[in-house]
Amino acid sequence: MRRLFTLLTLVALSSLAWGQNYPLVSVSQINNPIDLSACNDTSSILGDTVRIRVHVVTDGGLSEVPSGSVQGGNRPFIYTIDTAANGNATADQGIEIMGVYSDASNNLQPVPGFTALFQGDKIEATGVVEQFDGNNQFTTLDANSITLLQSGDLPDSAFVPASVPLGDLNDNNRVNQVSTGEQWQNSFVELNNVTVVQVTPFSGGSRVSFDVQDSAGNLINVSDRFLAQKLPSHSVVNPNSPSASGTGSFVAPTVGTFYASLKGIVRHSANGCTGGTGRGYEINPFDSTHYEVGATAPRISNVVSLPVVPTSSDSVTINASITDADGTVDTAELYYSVGLNGTYTRVNLSSTGNNNFSVTLAPQADGTTVRYYLRAVDNDGNAVLEPVGGSPSSQPFNHYTVRDNGLRIFDLQFSGTGNGESRFAGQTVTVEGVVTAARRGCDLEYVYLQDPADSIYSGIALIPNQDLNDVYRDQHLRVTGTVQETFGVTYLNVSSVAGLPASSTVQPVSVNPSDPNLDMEAYEGMLIRYEDPAAGQLEISNPDLGFGEYSVAVAGSSTDKRVLAGRQDGTSATSSLYVSLVSDTAYASNNGTMQVSPVAASNGMTMDGIQGVLWYSFGNYKLLPRNNFDILNLSTALDTTGCNVPTNVSLAETAGLELRMYPNPAHEEVQLVSPQVLKEVNLYNANGQRLRQELRVQKQVRLNTQALPNGIYLIRATAKDGQVATLRLMVQH
Repeated sequence: MRRLFTLLTLVALSSLAWGQNYPLVSVSQINNPIDLSACNDTSSILGDTVRIRVHVVTDGGLSEVPSGSVQGGNRPFIYTIDTAANGNATADQGIEIMGVYSDASNNLQPVPGFTALFQGDKIEATGVVEQFDGNNQFTTLDANSITLLQSGDLPDSAFVPASVPLGDLNDNNRVNQVSTGEQWQNSFVELNNVTVVQVTPFSGGSRVSFDVQDSAGNLINVSDRFLAQKLPSHSVVNPNSPSASGTGSFVAPTVGTFYASLKGIVRHSANGCTGGTGRGYEINPFDSTHYEVGATAPRISNVVSLPVVPTSSDSVTINASITDADGTVDTAELYYSVGLNGTYTRVNLSSTGNNNFSVTLAPQADGTTVRYYLRAVDNDGNAVLEPVGGSPSSQPFNHYTVRDNGLRIFDLQFSGTGNGESRFAGQTVTVEGVVTAARRGCDLEYVYLQDPADSIYSGIALIPNQDLNDVYRDQHLRVTGTVQETFGVTYLNVSSVAGLPASSTVQPVSVNPSDPNLDMEAYEGMLIRYEDPAAGQLEISNPDLGFGEYSVAVAGSSTDKRVLAGRQDGTSATSSLYVSLVSDTAYASNNGTMQVSPVAASNGMTMDGIQGVLWYSFGNYKLLPRNNFDILNLSTALDTTGCNVPTNVSLAETAGLELRMYPNPAHEEVQLVSPQVLKEVNLYNANGQRLRQELRVQKQVRLNTQALPNGIYLIRATAKDGQVATLRLMVQH
């Protein structure tokens, strides 16, 4: 009887909607983004009022979105698919419809009969194309916006989810991958073989969401937009909810639960390159059958090596918790290698009781990096690795480095787990380095510290306390603080600062912006210079990528890198206001007041190079030049007369061998370039063993790296006048 009433109500109230002469469009037209390559996922018809014809995928009674601003307290949603798809989940065919409108008194009201729609109904909807937090949304225009064209036009069996790899949606930091994921927003999809890694109660414990991870470490949040994931403490707000008790009935999983299949609607909670600080793409199950639990593999957690910073006289004990939710742990193993290029050795972990396991490794020489991963097998034969992902030949790893003289910035930044996160996150540490950017005029106004002894993983952003207001560029510092990971960036939250009696200028590391295989994570927080290794020019490849960014490339190349300048806006834009070359002259007085005259980037502009500190935000690495001196010989003149960077370094103190090395990481070969004639170049592995020596070389030398295993190496070059430079090289095939 309710069904018949709904049908009559919708037909009766639809006459006005039919009378509106709004264009009929396909859902794919709504989902057509402006430019995903530039991370612009905005609909090309955003803001337009249109009509669509779709099939209902989720019953109107299933959404549970409480709202105090909508009369009745329920903000109703349905998820639909273009009628052309015939129910089968197809790329770019799904759309979210919000069934509310503003009445004559400007109060939000639910569309009559909206929550009584059922899966398979064919409807026509009139509304406005909008976007909320990165998710495309179709908002009904008025009370007559929904027309029921055919009740139950498709059977439930017609609605088949699309099988989507989790890695097409998010990475292992839960950052949305728009190039492969945007096509599935608002669509019914299925994920396979994922494990619960975090359960998050919220709203006073009345709601719950949880994160699942695939075998490669990619993450997605499982969210509770529907009744299917509402806890027994939740009282339903949807007037057509099928809940007989008026509450939810979901039982939250425990960490380690393995889902052979997890189905639901994908929504976009924007982060990464599209902006925002949301959860990436998320999945929302809408039926209890969407959670298919499989045989649970063991879970390895709380992995720690002690002492955290061992010396060459210390043995190291590695501890871990290993549990199995539906059985017992039969095997617990550790695979370790001495050095980043070493062969893995297998040893068994010993049980210490209460699901805890440990093993002790022998002392190693100062500077040695020991990498390791764990493997556990349960009584059903299910195996798991920690860290997850990879393969025996490219397995992500934990590690520790033996340091007799304390930590280095390299130790904080280098990660073998594949997610770029510091192994010291949350720990208080002390490191030394040279200031490459300071909180002063004609500078970046943010503080970065760099260890000149390393050419990769050697820079870090400092979250300032008051003492950092007084430091100068080129000053040597010893800083103590807590390592912090924020939106993919490693920071040091500084608690104390000590100036050291030395000053020197850190030379920027040369980077080819058009190298498509460049591992940018190795340069995060470092002072680098984009330049052509063949001594050609760079060009502006895209003058305006939005949000104050433009890109540069080696002239004629299709691979480029981003630059950000002229914006300071909290944590979303931390660039210099002393750089004239910006994407748009409007930034002269927006997002901070520029202290130099703006010059708009344009196609055709060239330069010898551009340097600055490398930063990461919204899924992209971007260079932050500090002032106009960091743009080398731009084809359009920039004013450099009004900026004198405060420094306490003299020319005598900066004397040393200037050595450029590229590419780094190296694949087939690495090239060294020096302004002076070199008499000797030596290549060492991470254990200090000399692998190669070149004598009586000139100002340039090429070293073949094809036969070198992946890992970290040291190159030490000596000029004819005795000056020396040591650089750290990564080989990555």
